[in-house]
Amino acid sequence: MENNIQEHIPRPTWDEYFMMLTKLVAVMATCPKRRVGAVIVKNKRILTTGFNGAPPGMPHCTEVGCLSFEGEGSSCRRVLHAEQNAVLQDSRNLEGATLYTTFLPCVDCMKEIVTAKIAEVVYEEEYPGTKPRYTYAKEFAQTTPVRLRKIPPVDIMRVLTRYYS
Repeated sequence: MENNIQEHIPRPTWDEYFMMLTKLVAVMATCPKRRVGAVIVKNKRILTTGFNGAPPGMPHCTEVGCLSFEGEGSSCRRVLHAEQNAVLQDSRNLEGATLYTTFLPCVDCMKEIVTAKIAEVVYEEEYPGTKPRYTYAKEFAQTTPVRLRKIPPVDIMRVLTRYYS
């Protein structure tokens, strides 16, 4: 009997897997200022995804440019954030779920995450600089049941080349 078992290549961890998915979702973002993806999971099952983009029926930033106001720097007022989009896609049963996102959510998104009763937010990066809505998001989260967990960046290409080289 021939043994066709190949060399064991370790599978990605669940955190790596879901974080890689956030990066794939982020490529769908329609605002070029920031490409962010979010994936909400429960019991290792994907419930919903979201990316930065204009609400349905509105033009995309990639088509008409970003909508910013004087003094706001890089903020775009047209887009829904990836986390908002993910929560809005299916807000029925998110209690106890985990939200994976490429960046630490802003304080407004954290409010929606708390309201949806999401238990944990896993992210890789924090926004550069000290914008209050992002620095306050961490402080705000500490006053809620939501657990924030920063993980090391997942190199999607490194993981994929283990399997496809």
